[in-house]
Amino acid sequence: MPEADTRLADYLTRLQANGADIDAVVREIAADQTFAPPPSPERDALEAAVTAYVRPIPAAQAERNLVAYQALARIDPEDQTYRDRVARYEQAIEAEREQLQRTARALEGRLVRTTAEFDGSSWARHPSSPRYQDIRNYVTLYLIESSSGQQTMELFFNYTSRSGWLFVQSASINIDGETTRVPVGQWFRDNDTEIWEFASLRGDTAVALARRIAEADRAVVRFNGQQFYDDYVVSDADKRVMREMLAMWDVISSD
Repeated sequence: MPEADTRLADYLTRLQANGADIDAVVREIAADQTFAPPPSPERDALEAAVTAYVRPIPAAQAERNLVAYQALARIDPEDQTYRDRVARYEQAIEAEREQLQRTARALEGRLVRTTAEFDGSSWARHPSSPRYQDIRNYVTLYLIESSSGQQTMELFFNYTSRSGWLFVQSASINIDGETTRVPVGQWFRDNDTEIWEFASLRGDTAVALARRIAEADRAVVRFNGQQFYDDYVVSDADKRVMREMLAMWDVISSD
């Protein structure tokens, strides 16, 4: 491990660089348990940079606030305000986790379930997720159960239009600035007075991608058609539904 003053200079240089990944640097400082720089102008500059980073973060983003104040407490461990903020956000995160667990346990009995007439398999949706596909663009999670009782999660992407077919061939998603391809195989389509085009994926891949979307500050799905594309900014309501479905999945899959 390099000396504290070497790390101090390194962190400061990286934070001040053009195009700096400030989130990553702040997380690294927060996790650096042996980082305790002595008072100096450089330490003051690092403290000011992290303070400027954390100031505009909404209080509702407890995880980001916690990491930022953990970093500040590393930089200046004598500042009681930082330690108090760390304790406050730890308590907020724990309270949110407990509330989510309660919601998850209650949610399974409130799911809207559709059962296949012939084989007894079923799919179930969150009561706040869209009932019909032709209403709007959305991303959501379904609980899938086979006729033998085996359960899995399905991440479902839906494109809807009243103006014409997009003929979606693929989709990509930008999650907090990082773009990846949505790993689905075939896209399907149907219509009545509106048209809708859709695809899904299941299992661990679906759960992992859903977690990233659900916890993102901003997630944008790009539906790529034959000639054109259409973007959907995943709504806070869709992200909340996914968070609750994921919490329910964590409970039922560990039972």
